Amino acid sequence: MDEKILEHIKRDKYAEWLGINIEKVDNGYAEVTMKVTGNMTNFHGSANGGAIFSLADVAFACASNSYGTTAVGITVTIHYLKAGAVGDRLKAIATEDNRSNKLGLYRMEVRNETDDLVALAEGMVYRTKHEF
Repeated sequence: MDEKILEHIKRDKYAEWLGINIEKVDNGYAEVTMKVTGNMTNFHGSANGGAIFSLADVAFACASNSYGTTAVGITVTIHYLKAGAVGDRLKAIATEDNRSNKLGLYRMEVRNETDDLVALAEGMVYRTKHEF
């Protein structure tokens, strides 16, 4: 992975604000982690779906932009399969399923520390010709 691309990706202020760590990025692939904190819970006391979505979305963004050209999300579908709890360290892994000159399709799995599948998402990006 080109260090300039990785430096650019790691400037994600939203990910930083949520405490998301970008662990690994390679062409079409990313791993990111986040610890669920008390301010990320919903009224049931479990991890808010928006926090889980954000973790998957950061992995999606990292994987789809890993080639050094701007890719912008055009759709994401997510399925929540298990509740997250305060203290859980969640990991999202994004893998590229298909890539063309204009579109890219990615699968994101969010798992907890015991490797339970918490959420499963699929996203599509539009690939621009803008290099960063």
